[in-house]
Amino acid sequence: MRKYVVITLTLLLLLACEDSKKKKQDESEQSNPIKNLLIEYNQKIINATKTGSFEVISDLYDQESLLMTDYNPLIVNKDNIKTYYDTLFARKDIKEYHRETIEVLEFSNRIIEIGLFTKIFEDSEKLEGKYLNVWKKNEQGRLKLRAESFGYLRPIDNPTIFLVPEATIATPKVITIPRELEAYMALGKNNVIARIPAKTADSYTDDAMYLPFADTIKTGKSVLIDHYKAYYHNPAKIDSLELMTYAYDKLENGYIKYGGFYVDWTVPGFSGSTAGNGISYWRREKDNSLRIHRQIGLHIHN
Repeated sequence: MRKYVVITLTLLLLLACEDSKKKKQDESEQSNPIKNLLIEYNQKIINATKTGSFEVISDLYDQESLLMTDYNPLIVNKDNIKTYYDTLFARKDIKEYHRETIEVLEFSNRIIEIGLFTKIFEDSEKLEGKYLNVWKKNEQGRLKLRAESFGYLRPIDNPTIFLVPEATIATPKVITIPRELEAYMALGKNNVIARIPAKTADSYTDDAMYLPFADTIKTGKSVLIDHYKAYYHNPAKIDSLELMTYAYDKLENGYIKYGGFYVDWTVPGFSGSTAGNGISYWRREKDNSLRIHRQIGLHIHN
């Protein structure tokens, strides 16, 4: 009899532990609605890509949405974004698609989501990449994409398959920005032209995360210095550099800037130009300065 009592008590204890564990899990999910929304939305993005249907994700965009991708110029508004995805979906079928959110930064009216993705096409081609999305909150507690950006972890041999020129018919309008932010951008521009790794990295926070073109994510200022040492190793001279801003959001502790660049450069015996887009989150530091805390950089195919 005593044996059965012990077994019964053990079972009751196990059930109580499971109930407690489930309750804590439910409370955690309820206390993090943004995380749940991002899980839901990323699954919709996966489903849309695998089924080739933009309608699955149509409600995530509006006429203010921006799309920045490796190799394409800036794509503006929901209609052009639909053109981009409809065209790509018709070109290649996806067999597998995985997305993993690695960081979420939440502000009063914006969400920055950073993640990694893997696509495997029906012809077995595998592409790995990273993304930085900026979401805006609406009054109903739902999210819409203020800006979507993504690039790859390595150069693509034939990038023309990802080009959708008919989606970039809207010419982006360059806007003015707060003088403070403009001053920091001018300083960063001079450091890039000087091609001194430590000075370029000084524009970033100590724990910055940078998603560079055709490369893996770089985290931390020391890693960024090494990154720029390798990047500046090529004997290129910057002849001119233009920085453009297409939009910006003011946050409680800084700014999110959506912009582009155009650079003329020269190497021994050759000259050329490079253009691109990107998103940067400039964070207010303890000394009241602004530093780049999160950034993605993308190149446009010439």
